[in-house]
Amino acid sequence: MVDASRPPAYASGVEPRSDDSRGAGGRPDDAVTAVSSVAYGFMGSQALFAALEIGLFSELESGPASAAELSHRLHLDARPVLALLEACAATELLERDGERYRNSAAASRYLVRAARGYMGDYYLRQIAATLYAQVPAAAKVIRGEAAGVTYAGFLDDPARTEEFIRGQHAGSSGPAYLLARNHDLSGFTRLLDLGGGSGAFSIEIARRHGLPAIVVDRPPVVAVARKIVAEAGLADRIRCVPGDAVTGSWPEGADLILLSYVVSSYGPDVLRDLLARAHAYLPPGGGLVIHDFALHEGRPGPRNAALWYFANLAISGTTHPHTVEAIARAMTQAGFVDVTARPHVPDITFVFVGRRAARGERPARA
Repeated sequence: MVDASRPPAYASGVEPRSDDSRGAGGRPDDAVTAVSSVAYGFMGSQALFAALEIGLFSELESGPASAAELSHRLHLDARPVLALLEACAATELLERDGERYRNSAAASRYLVRAARGYMGDYYLRQIAATLYAQVPAAAKVIRGEAAGVTYAGFLDDPARTEEFIRGQHAGSSGPAYLLARNHDLSGFTRLLDLGGGSGAFSIEIARRHGLPAIVVDRPPVVAVARKIVAEAGLADRIRCVPGDAVTGSWPEGADLILLSYVVSSYGPDVLRDLLARAHAYLPPGGGLVIHDFALHEGRPGPRNAALWYFANLAISGTTHPHTVEAIARAMTQAGFVDVTARPHVPDITFVFVGRRAARGERPARA
């Protein structure tokens, strides 16, 4: 029986079926809620961006406050601030106790400017300011209307490149710190950071391990990376070199190669070529680290990795959704030994590690 209190179109969309067991608790509304949550996702992201722009989370870090108190402190009208607070509470960025709001644990850790793990500049500068408007181009790639979309073309505007790479740096600094902390790189002498973007990974590795590095990326990116490296006080240890990590030559002298957010933009053939080049380049005992989005082979997800693969089509039409298992197999087939794959950024990226066999050591056949 249809609930007469609901509009007919909505009611018919959620009318239970005798064989419908989907959704938590088997409630008939769960299916439409799940679909709507995807369709309305952009509203949540815009609420996040708006909250970051006005410094809402940083303001709340000092303690719970009401909408009236926050609007007074932020010099804003209380009514729209209340709507924003409710949106942030509904998406679990904030918690509400009566009329007072406070940061969730996640907001305190990642959305407060003074926090060590602050990600706000990444969300504002790379996601909101650059990628958000670009992502609709992914649909054009799927329809075959924008097959020529490339990363190089996306970075043809110096101002957009600066904003994008600065935002990328804000988002990569945390994962770079974790990689440098969690991996023993003490046995290596020089890092070759291919497609190194802002140099975030080279910076954190140089800080923790004292390892000099060479960052290779396209000329517009390198122009920004040099500024960031200088701001970090590491211009004497990190050299930024213009080039194409996929088709160009690689500077010599490194015994550790990093490919971060490179593999995902290309198909299996390019992956095989990159791995073959890396294996031939490295000296015996040299190491390879890949950090990138990857999917599970036997089941859907991780969710955010899958969404990133779709969005990445907007800036690289050759994007390919690699699985964890496929990347690890390709490394082994290229001759790398001791290949491991571990989750890195939860629900988004993995780190793959391997090395070229030492002299006299025979790699196992794939």
